[in-house]
Amino acid sequence: MKKLLLAASVGIALVSMGGQAIGACIAPSTRVILIADVNTLLTGNTVCSPPTASQPNFLWQELHQAGGALVDYKRGPGHAVDPSETVGTWSVTGVSGTRAVVTHNYGAGSTFGYTVWNNGNGTHSFCGGNGEFVTRIKTGGGAC
Repeated sequence: MKKLLLAASVGIALVSMGGQAIGACIAPSTRVILIADVNTLLTGNTVCSPPTASQPNFLWQELHQAGGALVDYKRGPGHAVDPSETVGTWSVTGVSGTRAVVTHNYGAGSTFGYTVWNNGNGTHSFCGGNGEFVTRIKTGGGAC
């Protein structure tokens, strides 16, 4: 009986954690589930979050460098006024090569985990406990 209660408690804890990572993304989008696929999708590429009607000034572009550096691309590395800067790190984890979660760590306790979903229309959604972010991914990095 103790083993059953322990297993149930662990299961509930895992479901609670998983729910936070999944966020708002649902079908018909398709989750990018393999760790290797998320790494291929992000490494060396810029994730572009376009402004929306509810957040017209919300535009960010984060370059996911090989080796794990997360760079706010801004107007580019050589720009005199608004150059790129490293803002944290990124990594992809999961279980047995699957159930990929990308983690962005901005330091000082600002760490966010996201599942990645292919929306089938040229966009991807990053979904986590702080919501869903619909993005475009610019191959090869650079400004969006």
